[in-house]
Amino acid sequence: MAVSLLEESTVNKRFLFPREKQFDSPYWLESEKNKLSCYRLMNHPDGKMIVVFHASSEIVADYLDVFVKEIDKMGYNVLIAEYRGYSLSEGYATLINILEDSNAIIGGSKTAHEKIAVFGRSLGSLYALNVVTRFKKIKGLIIDNGIADFYERLSRRVSPEDIDTTEKKLRTEVLKYFNIQKMLKNYKGNTLIMHSNEDRIMPVEHAKKLYAWANEPKLLKLFPEGEHNLLYEFNRESYFHTIKMFMESL
Repeated sequence: MAVSLLEESTVNKRFLFPREKQFDSPYWLESEKNKLSCYRLMNHPDGKMIVVFHASSEIVADYLDVFVKEIDKMGYNVLIAEYRGYSLSEGYATLINILEDSNAIIGGSKTAHEKIAVFGRSLGSLYALNVVTRFKKIKGLIIDNGIADFYERLSRRVSPEDIDTTEKKLRTEVLKYFNIQKMLKNYKGNTLIMHSNEDRIMPVEHAKKLYAWANEPKLLKLFPEGEHNLLYEFNRESYFHTIKMFMESL
């Protein structure tokens, strides 16, 4: 029996889109008897690390050609978290069990929490927020085309009737796990919010709400080009420069 309405198969089939793909040197982490095929690059002893939670239709391999190389050039380590059932990982991902894997992922970073910045893109922003809520010493949060109102996103794909519940119960369940405003208010570290003005999937109003809720120090960087899945492709130099400056401020 599902422990949450957000673990219903109808919900997860409409939000999570796992793909299988081989890649070199997977970094295996075990969470609740499931092996997760993450990726870790540790070229900078005692350096800061960025831990990445990707979007719902992405996988580790999508970050290896550009993102990981750019972060490495900056002088930082990187861990790309993988979800159950994605890439080579065992198990079956749900919106809730990805939350539960955060302990294994942060522990597997082998990095002091004070030296970690957590990066979340699109749906991954929810899991990045979960991490900084759980691990209070993490100093940096980076959100790329993130979500401010998860119920609004959910209601576009799933109606209460689809899962035999009421709007009130579904809203309550979303706020139980994904009260984004509350999570940001409780986070006391540095926050960088990056978003495209041309994002038609996640309109820029999401970024403006996230910025309003975040505590200082915080930075909102809006890019003139690039839709939801093309932010750094269209703004590569500025995008990675913004991340570099943010990491240097931690």
